[in-house]
Amino acid sequence: MQQDLELLQEIQKWDKEIYSLLEISKDIPRTLEELNREVEVQRNLLKKFQEEMKTAQLKQKEKEGELATKEQNIKKLDAQLSQVKTNKEYASLQSEINSLKADNSLLEEEIILLFDQVEEVQKKADEQKKKVEVIEANFKRKEQELQEQVKELARKVEALKQQKQDKIKLVNSEIASLYEQIVTKKHGLAFVKVDGEVCPACQIQLRPQVVNEIKMREKVIICDNCSRILYSD
Repeated sequence: MQQDLELLQEIQKWDKEIYSLLEISKDIPRTLEELNREVEVQRNLLKKFQEEMKTAQLKQKEKEGELATKEQNIKKLDAQLSQVKTNKEYASLQSEINSLKADNSLLEEEIILLFDQVEEVQKKADEQKKKVEVIEANFKRKEQELQEQVKELARKVEALKQQKQDKIKLVNSEIASLYEQIVTKKHGLAFVKVDGEVCPACQIQLRPQVVNEIKMREKVIICDNCSRILYSD
């Protein structure tokens, strides 16, 4: 029994490290997911700017087409002025020309505003595109680093498991089986050292008889509360 407990002390150190490494490995996909979400946020912002620019450009083109049509109409009306025979007809055409020119003046102002809007959004889109390129490059670099880290962690875990398997073969089969059941349920902490009268894992007060049995090291003692194996030097 004494030898089994000493072997389990060493095995427990490896198991704690194994489960610690596995926890780190579990966090890596979450880290990648968070990084990818940030990339998507920035991509969507770029898409928004590009759509705003496209909308403004279409509106500008539409207004420019409308202005060109009105300019053409003004030319036609100007040509008709020399052909009218009465003052009334002349005044009517002139009034229509003036109205079109007033409309054109407003259209020109709208086109200038739209031009400025397109220029402003274009600038935002260009800046955002550069930002996305940097973020995407950083994400790829980080992704490679984390993937390498996953591989390295897996190698370490495998090496520790091999060491553990070689050592646990020396432990009494029943005790080894019990230990393996507990270490799986307790995520790496199955075997805890008691220095006083309290279980260090769950902080429950141990009965005096249990404390004495732990010190005697003649049999496996299980915590009544957390079901871990208890031992002392």
